[in-house]
Amino acid sequence: MAYKTVPLNESQVGKYVDIDGDGIPEGIIFADLAVGGEGCFGYDQGTYKITALKEVMKDYTKEYVIKGKFSHKLNGEQEMLTPILDGFERFYIMALEDVDEDTFYFYKMSSKEKFEYQTEDIKFGTGKKNTTRLMNSWNGEKYGPKHPNDIWEHAKKNIQKGWFIPSIDEWCAFADQLDINNENHEKKGLRDDYFSSSQYNDFSYFSLSFYKYTCSHEPINAVNYVRLARTI
Repeated sequence: MAYKTVPLNESQVGKYVDIDGDGIPEGIIFADLAVGGEGCFGYDQGTYKITALKEVMKDYTKEYVIKGKFSHKLNGEQEMLTPILDGFERFYIMALEDVDEDTFYFYKMSSKEKFEYQTEDIKFGTGKKNTTRLMNSWNGEKYGPKHPNDIWEHAKKNIQKGWFIPSIDEWCAFADQLDINNENHEKKGLRDDYFSSSQYNDFSYFSLSFYKYTCSHEPINAVNYVRLARTI
């Protein structure tokens, strides 16, 4: 069967992606690096910018084909794409479900006197790097002993497969690009608040609050819901 390929000059945001070709999508596209974008989520904070990489992608991007349609509460019925060749990863996708129905600690036993944060870790494109750094710190108990209900214990298998906790700008892009807000997030299967991998300061992290329609921040030892993203 011949499948239709996806053009480079048309945004694919809002469509679903089936990574392994089994007919079941793992995520929804919220950023297309062939096109880029910018915007804002919420009342005050939440400005983001997605840099378009058109020249890089022209020769080195993966190719994707349309494998049919899929319907999900996040964005209704949309086309479903599957990658067919290796190359530059064009899309950021958000998982269709949370890591678990429960909340988790960011780092329950951390010492705020030791915890370090990176001022650049809020930006779009930093989520994977943030997650790797925080995962390694937790594994090595750099800031305090592990706790069995820390998110890193429950997400580590998916993180090893390339998934990551989005930065706060990546969360803002997801919400804004898919037009998700304080009035419709529950209908789309989303919780009121989510962890980001961006730290606010030495003892707190940014969270995205759909309920408050803004970027917020919580103590390092607080609990919250978690949903993962990845590039593909």
